[in-house]
Amino acid sequence: MDDTTLKIAIAAFIHDIGKLADKEALGVTEQYINDNSSYLPFRNGQHSHHHAVYTAAFIEYLKNDLPYEFNSGGWGEGDKFIKLAAGHHNPETPMQQIIAVADWLTSGMDSDEFDKSEKISIQSYKKTRLLPLFEQLQKPGMDDLKLFSYVYPLKPLSPVSIFPEEKSKIQKDDAIKEYRKLFDGFIQDLKMLRHKDENLTLWFDHFESLAMVYTSAIPAARAGSVVSDVSLYDHCRLTSAFATAIYLYHKETESLDAESIKNGENQKFLMISGNFYGIQDFIFADYGDTRKYRSKLLRGRSFYISLLSELAADLLCRKIGLPPVSVILNAAGKFTILAQNTDKALSAIEKTKQDINEWLMDISFGEVSIGFSSVAAGYKDFSTEKFMDLWEEMGSCMEENKFSKIDLDRHGGAIAGYLAQFNNQLKHPMCPLCGKRPSVPETDYTLSTDQIGPVCRLCRDHVFIGTQLVKNGRIIIASKDAKISGNKNQLMEPVFGQYQLLFSSSDAKDPLDSKQIFKYWDISLYQDNVPPQDVSKKIINSYVPVYDKEDKENYQSLLAAKSKAKQKEMIEEIHPEDPKTFNHIAVNALDKNNEAGNLSGVEALGALKADVDYFGMLMGCGLERQKYTISRLAALSRQLNYYFALYLPHLFMTDKRFENIYTVFAGGDDLFLIGPWNRIYELSLILHKTFSNYVCRNPNTHFSAGISLYKAHTPLNNIANSAEAALEKSKSKGRNRLTMFSQTATWDEVKELENIREKFETWLQNEWLTKSMLHRLNEFISMAAMEKLARKKRPISIDDMNCFKWRALFYYFAERNIGKKIETKEKRREIVDELTACMVKWLKQHEGRLRIPLWNVLYNHR
Repeated sequence: MDDTTLKIAIAAFIHDIGKLADKEALGVTEQYINDNSSYLPFRNGQHSHHHAVYTAAFIEYLKNDLPYEFNSGGWGEGDKFIKLAAGHHNPETPMQQIIAVADWLTSGMDSDEFDKSEKISIQSYKKTRLLPLFEQLQKPGMDDLKLFSYVYPLKPLSPVSIFPEEKSKIQKDDAIKEYRKLFDGFIQDLKMLRHKDENLTLWFDHFESLAMVYTSAIPAARAGSVVSDVSLYDHCRLTSAFATAIYLYHKETESLDAESIKNGENQKFLMISGNFYGIQDFIFADYGDTRKYRSKLLRGRSFYISLLSELAADLLCRKIGLPPVSVILNAAGKFTILAQNTDKALSAIEKTKQDINEWLMDISFGEVSIGFSSVAAGYKDFSTEKFMDLWEEMGSCMEENKFSKIDLDRHGGAIAGYLAQFNNQLKHPMCPLCGKRPSVPETDYTLSTDQIGPVCRLCRDHVFIGTQLVKNGRIIIASKDAKISGNKNQLMEPVFGQYQLLFSSSDAKDPLDSKQIFKYWDISLYQDNVPPQDVSKKIINSYVPVYDKEDKENYQSLLAAKSKAKQKEMIEEIHPEDPKTFNHIAVNALDKNNEAGNLSGVEALGALKADVDYFGMLMGCGLERQKYTISRLAALSRQLNYYFALYLPHLFMTDKRFENIYTVFAGGDDLFLIGPWNRIYELSLILHKTFSNYVCRNPNTHFSAGISLYKAHTPLNNIANSAEAALEKSKSKGRNRLTMFSQTATWDEVKELENIREKFETWLQNEWLTKSMLHRLNEFISMAAMEKLARKKRPISIDDMNCFKWRALFYYFAERNIGKKIETKEKRREIVDELTACMVKWLKQHEGRLRIPLWNVLYNHR
């Protein structure tokens, strides 16, 4: 990316920074406004859009905290930076016109208005709050501000602030203070940003992330009858992407003049989609000696897939000449890039696709591949009348790619030289962790403490990543040629043969020359407050449970029922700050049920797989056509990702019940979690409640989930397949459901079943009910189900009628097992009648679904 492209991208990104850094915050004088009135349009006898002047003041007033180039000449071609950033409402040059058009594409075409609401005066704009897109999904006619019940609080991005609040609870008079607090926090962190003088591209990455934290809750449009549901951050980011694509189109087609820029007839843009295939098989590959490494491998592979998606988009942007801000969507292994429609860009797409797939074929033998597709678009295609059609066309192109994932002309048939790669002198010629790639001798020392012997380079890298993710809060992505001390601290197989990876602590100095650094991410998990920020904040759900110093003692009691040899083995596996093994996670399902510390329960893992129902439809047509714009689409994708990637790890860190939940992946619109089976069930109830709150209790937006149970040594691919099957069962039954113990219930039914579980627990605690009765209740559930089927048969055989006696048997066992320790006959009669009436009612109402609370109780008390 050349200097002029970078200058355009940054200028377009901060063109509206004056909406945060305004007159009062900066202390802008009337003299300064008068001296710089050329930035302001003059209509009806007065100047308007004063935030443009405040943008100029931000650049000048804070010059010591911003890159030197912003206030100097000679950087790139054309206009000075300050003129580009502040001149978009009154453009005087072609380059200023580019940002004006880009601003129009993301706000002018995006400016939907309420038909019935009163206009918000310019004096009251700070009282305007960002409206949730989630509240509008599948709800036509939201054309009055009074119809909205929720708004977002004016706070920095955090796991708490991403939740909308009831509009009635918002104190509008606090807005001025809240804006000032946002501004003060923004400036404080701005002063700390690294690489201002060493690597301007990297600094822009950090600045864009800083804007995400402090402007995600500020509405971009705040006055008039506007629908304030697009944040300032999303608006600025899309404006930057549009401006960069427009500039490169006209530069490469030698048409960089104002009239050509304003002309919307040509298809100046390429909407590029990227999608990885084979992700699940890659993550859950299981083979041989993986037991001791399963948690590290799983975490490493899951993160590695995210890394592949991130760096594939980055590599394509670099080949085309785009900044990272041009990646407008990126989640769950898919990304979308806005680029210029030129021969250079089209050639770069084809070359990058070929290079990446060549590398993927070498390391995965076709298990993982990437598909690229592109659709040309003009200005009008981003209008509310046509954008939905453009998005559908993109989806169709990506769907076609699924049928040509591998170039059979290049990679069909046997893999040449595969067998020649193996070294038969090694202990394990084939990698004992994946069973696919050849082991290499140089990996022996990297895992020497575990005495497993050589493995393949890729599995070694996955173990390395899985180990380091929980120990370090920062990741540096650097050139493959970067000089990193010690081979143990880097990838043995650079990603795409281009990118090296280095982990670092938050207080460490740059270990590399900044010119060699492509990305510098802070991946540490948020606590309640916003941490100081000096590099890019990368929101990735990297939470996994780790051992602490007390765990050797804590696990002594939980392992009491095991043999001495097994106890010793599991205690020796505990190393502080290492990810917990699945064996230790499963043990945490046991409960101490009395003062003597006796254990009860089933030692097992639970896997929870869930995703948002009809997500593609919600993204494609959840909003009314007149509101369906690229900025709203980007905002919706980002906000949904926050729930899974930002809120969930916060929940796991702050709620002791869920501290042993292992995140396989969580982001985009889905999640896959492994943990103690009973805690996983509790978590599913919390997720349903909090997700409902997150989407403004919109009944049209919900998720389906499946839970399955396993012993700790179960192969990973079996866990994945069973969890997926449970999720698919929830979907096939109508969605918005939970499947557990092979029973599927709506979430409303799950609430009722949870009340039943609590009743069972109370009755057991009061000794009104015996575990023997609960075990027999399981038989009665089966008999009642068989009776229902038998009644539908004609004729009914004698053998089929055996199940019809379940009521008589039930009452017989109820009389013998309910309230046995109650002394008075009257009280016992009362309890027997009450409990039998409840259970008969539940059997009829919930049928097999009654096993969900029943088995929860039985497994916890075994």
